[in-house]
Amino acid sequence: REHARQWPEEHQAWDVLMAGQGQLRVAPSGHVLGLDLGVALKIAEARGCDLGAVSELLQAAEAGMIESLCEKAQDDA
Repeated sequence: REHARQWPEEHQAWDVLMAGQGQLRVAPSGHVLGLDLGVALKIAEARGCDLGAVSELLQAAEAGMIESLCEKAQDDA
């Protein structure tokens, strides 16, 4: 419940994140560097989302994703 989506913009950001989950920036080594925010914002724009709010939320989601992937990589090492 603590991290449950509560506002329409949060739902929009989540929908955009799910729609663009294949649009990642990847290093030559195969490590994920983050989301392709340009593509994500194009998806948000096409869906009529609040671009300001969604862009802020996507940046936070990207940071959480990277943190989680780094933790997983450390656990696997």
